Amino acid sequence: MIAKILHRLQYQYSEPVTLDPHILYLHPRKSSLLSVKSFGLSIDPVPVQISKNLDPEGNIQNILFFKDPTNYLTIHMQAQVETTEFNPFDFVYFPFESKRLPMRYSEAYVKTLSPYLGIEGIGNVVEHTARQLASQVQYETSAFLMQINEFIFKNFAYEIREEGAPNTPETTLVSRKGSCRDYAVLFSALCRAMGIATRFVSGYYTGASPVDVPNQTHHLHAWVEVFLPGGGWRGYDPTQHEVVSGNHIPLAASCLPEEITPVYGSYRGTALSSLTTEVFIERI
Repeated sequence: MIAKILHRLQYQYSEPVTLDPHILYLHPRKSSLLSVKSFGLSIDPVPVQISKNLDPEGNIQNILFFKDPTNYLTIHMQAQVETTEFNPFDFVYFPFESKRLPMRYSEAYVKTLSPYLGIEGIGNVVEHTARQLASQVQYETSAFLMQINEFIFKNFAYEIREEGAPNTPETTLVSRKGSCRDYAVLFSALCRAMGIATRFVSGYYTGASPVDVPNQTHHLHAWVEVFLPGGGWRGYDPTQHEVVSGNHIPLAASCLPEEITPVYGSYRGTALSSLTTEVFIERI
């Protein structure tokens, strides 16, 4: 699939402000399943410098540096990418014991995956729910992951929230509602409670077909990748009740959701700010 992406962000300030450096995670994340055909950024006011680099987890970031006061900031991203559709279940667990929970990684994997195994903030309610879901599928790893997808999709009310950090997994679990990033954080917590390494992914959902364009297509999206021995990183999207297989375009992935906010920065001044965003995706 080839997709054209246009992402616009417009910040308005009630009076002139001085912009501190802004970090952008708006460059599609390259992989063996995604190639970037073109990418461009248009920033107004024009930064005095743009630094492009890789963060500690291999995500492409652009850091913007500004000089003069301004009462607005406009960011336009345009990209064309090609994704490869694939069968997400076409792998063999190795070692074979990984087919069942709780997950037990090799000593080498534990060292490598330790940032993605953290259980800070996972309380008793989340852990109990994870064990219940695992029990319902006889502690089979793949079935457990599908069970979480279905559990969130069928029992939670979706809401769009453009700004702010994700809610805690317990808040989402108890309230039975949340945004896509809330769902992703809850999915991650349920997995980690059973020993499965996870990372949070920010990006776009293109729809299952050119005519299938749900609301999420017009907003930033979030989902989860889990590390399965023999299968590597595999994506799950509880908002769409899908296993990632070519209809998602990742921008960045991290063990910490707050580290890959698509646009992160601050300003100096007493002005009030407002944000409007638009995302257009055309499948070719």
